[in-house]
Amino acid sequence: MVAYSIFLNFVEVFTLTAFVYLYYSFSSRKQFCLLLTSLFLICELCDILRENGIILMLGYFITSYLFVLYEKKTIYSGDIFILGGYVFLLFTYPYLSYCLFGNILDTPYAYVYYICAGITSKLFLILVTCWLLEHLKFTFHVPNKQYFLVIITEIVVLSIFGIIGYAAVDVTVSYNPILVCSLLLAVFILIIINGIYFNMVYTEKMQYEKQLQKEKYIKQSLRLIQNISYDIDDKKHRIHWILEHIKHLNNDTNPKISKAIKQYQSKNTYQKLVASKNPVFDILISVKINRLQDDNISIKPFFEISQNEKYDDLDFIDVISEILNYVKRNSEITLHIKGQGIYTLVELYSENDFYDYDRCKIESDLIVKKKNIYKDGIYYMKFLLKGTDDDVRENL
Repeated sequence: MVAYSIFLNFVEVFTLTAFVYLYYSFSSRKQFCLLLTSLFLICELCDILRENGIILMLGYFITSYLFVLYEKKTIYSGDIFILGGYVFLLFTYPYLSYCLFGNILDTPYAYVYYICAGITSKLFLILVTCWLLEHLKFTFHVPNKQYFLVIITEIVVLSIFGIIGYAAVDVTVSYNPILVCSLLLAVFILIIINGIYFNMVYTEKMQYEKQLQKEKYIKQSLRLIQNISYDIDDKKHRIHWILEHIKHLNNDTNPKISKAIKQYQSKNTYQKLVASKNPVFDILISVKINRLQDDNISIKPFFEISQNEKYDDLDFIDVISEILNYVKRNSEITLHIKGQGIYTLVELYSENDFYDYDRCKIESDLIVKKKNIYKDGIYYMKFLLKGTDDDVRENL
């Protein structure tokens, strides 16, 4: 029976080695022989010490995964999951064989049980391994961070099943109740932690989805408002030139007509609209410019920016609005916004001193650098918004 036991152990170890070698695509036969020898020595040592349960399972798993880790050079949760599942299945076949042939143990032909159970369990192992190698050809992706707790929980659960299975097969095997209770308590705690963690992940995902939907609806609304604004502005522009034509035809022959036209034109100033193809930026900056225009601040917009989501960011737009808040009344300035890679240069300039430099105390993480200069009869106020390319700062 000793030779028969060694034969069964060799079949078990050889099948496990073949699975690891073929599934994880080992490139060297020396690795196959070294893994086979290592696993077989662990198996025989556990047989001698009568540690054929959880200790042997962990020995198989740890040794096999060390070889996988040496081959791949990187830890993948998917590899741990598949190898752990396979090792657990390897230890379920003796229990299945016990369920099939357990009644023979109570008869004088107990040796028949060992022969039938041993051959059946190893036959199950070989057939399932062949099936897995044929069908389990895909790469099993498991996000390391998200599912690490799940994998730990499954390993502990499988360890408990291994203990229970071997205790049922071999009545001489006994385990410390404290060990079993500790593992069950660990499973209970891990399940609670998993629940809390995945609830947090789900909540964050839902908040992110809601934010995306909110931004989508805001952009749609702003595009609609922008289109309406363009239409209204176009009509105001036409009315303006129609009144100019009427004023020209009237040629001050009727003072009341000229006065009425002048009053209407003074109340309905032609509005400026920004068109940079960034809908949120365009409509909000247009509103800001026209509000300043009501305060007798004439702003000529000049933008050199491409269509990019960063310009529609509300924090970015708020910084530009805050910059414009310190323009003095009755000023005429040019607002120049230029994209420079990951930087954005915001530049205001005018022939007259137009800015409250002392009052300008804008606090924003987006502002990298600011300064005011006077050059060639022109006053400048410049802001460089966030970026990482130091070469661009030299252009300020």
